[in-house]
Amino acid sequence: MTAQFLQTCVEPARVQPTYMCNQTLYDPVCGCDHKTYRNQCNAYNNHGINLWTSGVCSGIDVDFYPNPVVQGTMLTVNIAYPDFYMGNATLYITDMYGKTWEQRFLNNFNRTQIQFDMTAIPTGVYVLVVISSNKVGVSKLFSKY
Repeated sequence: MTAQFLQTCVEPARVQPTYMCNQTLYDPVCGCDHKTYRNQCNAYNNHGINLWTSGVCSGIDVDFYPNPVVQGTMLTVNIAYPDFYMGNATLYITDMYGKTWEQRFLNNFNRTQIQFDMTAIPTGVYVLVVISSNKVGVSKLFSKY
């Protein structure tokens, strides 16, 4: 009789939310739990994921760094769709009062990286909003000082 090895999706004992992956690389993976993670290191070490495939699980994935943004640095935004899907999106950076500081229209892409010069934007808390061509929206908070 042969023992069959069954690997669980998540290894709870390995979950380390504060683990620092030594890479800023955005290379999304789809975990066996059907969630998209920033890269393999993040999935494995921060979330305990044992199995994944390359790419975004579904919808649209938005990732950015650094947070907070300090004067003189660029805000880098990564946006990705699942493999073999091309879409459009509109990106907004708004302040907490609803004022739009940046707006970009992105056409016919699968994965893209955009950088914003934050020099002219004052210190504060901002919302990064990405609305995809199929009206799926993602919003994330960041600060600038």
